[in-house]
Amino acid sequence: MIQQNSSLSASDRENHPSRNLLIRFIIGGTTLVVSISAYFSYQAARNVMLKDLRHSAFLEVQRGGAEIEEWLHVRQVEVQTLANTSTVRSLNWSVAEPYLKAEVKRINEFFLFQIATPDGSYSNTKVGRSNKNIQDRDYFQKAIAGKSNISDPFISRSTGISLIAISTPIWSNSASSSPIGTFHGNVRVDRIAKVVNSLHYGTNSYAFALNSQGQAIVHPDSALMSTVEEPAPSLLKIGDRNLNAIARRMVKKQQGIELMEIDGTKKYVAYLPLQAANWSVALVIPRENIESRLQYLDSIALIVGGLAVTMITVLWQVQAFEQAELKKSKAAADTANHAKSEFLANMSHELRTPLNGILGCAQILLRSPALPNQEQYHVNIIEQCGSHLLTLINDILDLSKIEAKKLELYPGDVHFPSFLQGIVEICGIRAKQKGILFVYKPAIDLPTGVHIDVKRLRQVLLNLLGNAIKFTDEGQVTFNIEVIDRPPSDGQTVKHRIRCTVEDTGIGITPAELSKIFLPFEQVGEKKRQVEGTGLGLAITRQLVQMMGSDIHVQSQIGQGSSFWFELEIPEATDWVKSAMSTTGYAYAASEKQIIGFEGSPYTILMVDDRWENRTVITSLLQPLGFNVVEASNGKEGLEKAIALKPDLIVTDLLMPEMDGFELIEHLRHTPEIQNVKIIVSSASVFEADKNRSLQAGGDAFLTKPIHLDELLHQLEQYLNLVWIYKQSQPDAEKAKEATTVNSQSAQLTPPSPQVLQELVTLASKGNFNAILKWADRLEETDTIFVPFANEIRQLARQFDEDLILNFLTQYAMETV
Repeated sequence: MIQQNSSLSASDRENHPSRNLLIRFIIGGTTLVVSISAYFSYQAARNVMLKDLRHSAFLEVQRGGAEIEEWLHVRQVEVQTLANTSTVRSLNWSVAEPYLKAEVKRINEFFLFQIATPDGSYSNTKVGRSNKNIQDRDYFQKAIAGKSNISDPFISRSTGISLIAISTPIWSNSASSSPIGTFHGNVRVDRIAKVVNSLHYGTNSYAFALNSQGQAIVHPDSALMSTVEEPAPSLLKIGDRNLNAIARRMVKKQQGIELMEIDGTKKYVAYLPLQAANWSVALVIPRENIESRLQYLDSIALIVGGLAVTMITVLWQVQAFEQAELKKSKAAADTANHAKSEFLANMSHELRTPLNGILGCAQILLRSPALPNQEQYHVNIIEQCGSHLLTLINDILDLSKIEAKKLELYPGDVHFPSFLQGIVEICGIRAKQKGILFVYKPAIDLPTGVHIDVKRLRQVLLNLLGNAIKFTDEGQVTFNIEVIDRPPSDGQTVKHRIRCTVEDTGIGITPAELSKIFLPFEQVGEKKRQVEGTGLGLAITRQLVQMMGSDIHVQSQIGQGSSFWFELEIPEATDWVKSAMSTTGYAYAASEKQIIGFEGSPYTILMVDDRWENRTVITSLLQPLGFNVVEASNGKEGLEKAIALKPDLIVTDLLMPEMDGFELIEHLRHTPEIQNVKIIVSSASVFEADKNRSLQAGGDAFLTKPIHLDELLHQLEQYLNLVWIYKQSQPDAEKAKEATTVNSQSAQLTPPSPQVLQELVTLASKGNFNAILKWADRLEETDTIFVPFANEIRQLARQFDEDLILNFLTQYAMETV
C-alpha cells in the first residue's frame, strides 16, 4: 500500500508542471479574452458617446447658422420686394427718398436703402445723393449683372460704418434684358455678431464667422477684425497652422467638427457654411467641455484595466523562469544557425576556387579554333557540369540566406521588354532543343522602364520556365505577361500590377505532390526527371516572390499540364536608358559575336592572386585578345609591381598571404603615382560585407568567382573605354544576299497606308522595337490582308537589327510615294 502511494506521488510530481502550465494558460487566456472584450466594449461605448456629444456640439453651430440664414432670407425678400415697386423702378430719388425712409423706420432692420444707376453713382437714405461711386463694389457688379446677392461686410464710404449689402437688380419690366439700376438694403454687422456671440458650449467656448476671403466677420480677438484704417487679416495667411487649416475648410464650404490645437491647447472646432451668404460660422469648444462627460466611463475602464494588468503581471512573474530558459535555447539555436551559415559560406569559398579553374579553362578551350569537334563536345560537358555544380552551390547559399533573413533585394532601372526578351530567347532555345513549341505573349501596354531586382526576377522566371520545359515532352510552354491594372501612385512614382503566367502541356502534378513542391530538397514527378535538378529551385523561387510582396499560385492536372502564376506591383522607371546600355545591350552583343581583340595599343593588366590556377585562367583569357597580363602571387608583390609598371587596370583577390586584397587597395589609393588606377576585385567570398568593404576601400567593381568571361570583358570595356573587334560570323556578301532574299520575299506582302509606314520607319530609326511589335498586333486586328506584313515586321523587330528592318520598311515607303 505504501509502495502504491509512493508511486502515485511520483506520478503527481511528474504531471505537476504540465498541470500548472495548463492552469496558467487557462487563467491567462481567460483574463486576456475578458480584457480584450472589455477594452473593445469600452472603446465602442466611448466612441458612441463621444459621437453623440460631438453631434450635440455641432447642433449648436447649426442653430446659430439657421438663425442667421432665416434673418438674411427675410431681409433679402424685403429688398427684392421694394426693388419691384414702381417708386424704386422710377429711379427718381426725389420721389423714392421719402418712401424709402419710411420703409427703414417701418422694417427697423435696415441701416439704409440705396438706389444706384448703371454708372455706379448712387443715393441713399442716410446721405441723400452722393458724389462717390460704388462701381468697383462686388455686390454692385453682381446686381447690375442681374444677380441678387449678399455681400461680405465692408466699411461704408458714406458713413464709415461696417455694413452688409443685400443687393438686387432693378428691372424696368418683366421683359427687359438688362437691369436699369440696382437696389441695396444695408444692414449692420451687429445683428450677425449678436447671433454668433450667443453660441456657447460650456465655459471658455467662443464662436467666430469668416467671409469668403477668410477674413473675420465676427471674432472675440479685435486684432482680427476690420477697422476704418485697415481691413481684417485673412486667416488663410496667418502663421497658426491649425487655425489656417480650419479657415481653408470654411472658405471651401466644408462642415464638420475636429479636435486640434488652438490657442496652445487641444480644442474641438465645429464649423458650418451658410447658404444665403458666402460665409461660415465656427464654434471653438475646450476639449474638457465635451470629454468631461466620459470620465465615469473612463474610470470604470481604468479599474478593469488595472485588474487585468495585475493578473497578467502575476502570470508573467510565474513564467519568468520558463522565459529565461527559452532565451537560452534561442541563443543556442542562433549560435548553431550562425555556425551553419559560416560553414556554408566557407565551403562555398573553397568550392568556388577550384570551380574558377575548371570553368575558366573550359572557356579558354571553347574559344580555341583548333579544338576538334569531339574534344569540344567533352569540354562542353565539363563546362555544363561545372555550371550545374555552381548553380547547386548558389541555391544552397540562397536558401541559407533566406532562412537567416540575410538575403536582400537590390532593385534598379531596366528596359522591361528587353529584359523579358532575353529570358524568352534563352527558354526558346531550350524548348527548341527538346522539340516543343515555346509561345511568348507580352501585353500590348507593357511598361517600357521598370525598377526591379533584375537578378532575382530573372532567377524566378528562368526557374518556372525551365521547370515547365523540363516536364513537357510534347505540346507547348506558354509565357504570358499581363498588365492587370495601374494602382494609384504614391507621390510621383507610377506603379503597374504585372501578372506573370507560365503554362505547359506537360505531365502535370498530383494533388498530394502539390503540397510538397515548394519544400526544400523536394522533387516530384518521375524519378528519371528528378536527377536533373537540386530540389531547391521552387523553394527559393517562392520565397523570392514572397520577398517581392507576392506569392506563387499553381493549378495542375495529371496528363494535361500545369499553370504557375504570380502578380507583382512594379514601380515605373524613367531613367532606364543608362542601365540598358551598360548591361542589356552588352549581353546581346556578347552572346551574338565573339570578341577577338580591341582597337588601339595594348593595355597592361596586373593580376594579383595567391592561387596559380586563378592567375592562369585570367592570363589565358586576356592575352589572346592583345592584353599584356602581369601576375603577382600576393598583395605585397602586387603593390611592388604596380608601382614599377603602373598598369592600366588591376584585378585582385581578397584573401591572400603577407598582404590581403583590402590592404593592397588601401596602399594603392594612397600611393600618388598610381592612386587613380582602376581596380576590379575578384573573390570567391559570398559575404556581402566583403563586397561592400572592398568597394568602400576603393575598388571600382566586384566580380564573384568563378569569373565569367563576358562579365570580365564588360568591366574592361567600361573602365578602359575599349572598342572591341568582333569575329565576323558571316561574309558581308552573304549578309547582303540575306537582305536581298528578305526584300524579294517582302515584295509579295501587302503594306499598310503611307502614314503607318512612315510611323514605323520613325520608330525603327529610334530603335523602339517594342512599339513596332504593338503596331504589328494592331495591323493584324485591322485587316487579315496585313497579317503577312505584320508577321514579317514582328520577326525583324525581334532580331533587334535596326538596319535590316529599316531597309525592309523603306522600300515599301518609296513604292507608295
